Amino acid sequence: MALLGGWEPWHGIGYFSWWKARTGLGVWTHNLELDMTGCTDSSSPVICRELDATIEQLVPAVEHLLQRLSDAAQVASETEGSGARLTVSLRFPDGIGQGQVVASLFRWREAVRLDIEIVHNRTFTRPDGSASDRRLYLNDYQASIKLPAGTAELPHEFERGVISGVVAARDAVQRYNRRHQAPWSQVRVAAV
Repeated sequence: MALLGGWEPWHGIGYFSWWKARTGLGVWTHNLELDMTGCTDSSSPVICRELDATIEQLVPAVEHLLQRLSDAAQVASETEGSGARLTVSLRFPDGIGQGQVVASLFRWREAVRLDIEIVHNRTFTRPDGSASDRRLYLNDYQASIKLPAGTAELPHEFERGVISGVVAARDAVQRYNRRHQAPWSQVRVAAV
């Protein structure tokens, strides 16, 4: 094979693919057209209908999960365009501040995504006992999962992880204070 200006005409591949493979700027491909296949329009009406139906199927499972996380009897639910948002109140053991576990179901690319997080108004205190502007990160929690179209229930591993994560975040301040008994190490909490 002849060397033509730094380009070796390898059999079955185009120059651009060869260049990407030689320079390390891309994954080895036999043809540039292979890089461009698989692109789909996620706004396709068929895909959107499937994802919306999946969201509707998952709402009861998410509602059941949120009921297991709180002693509140009511889960608030609202629809947001093509998604759903569910909330349940969360009580902290020390009784300071207010919290909610918020679950958002929405279309994400060509799948359904579920985001769960704790939203609260708890902050660290200043030395004088007043609320500071520093958010109490010990009580924060976030979890996300991507589910394919047609999914009717949440994976059990995800449910177990969310339940243990929310309980750990809810009790984080008390657990920290038990481990660090010295008065100067104690975390003091305020609500804004």
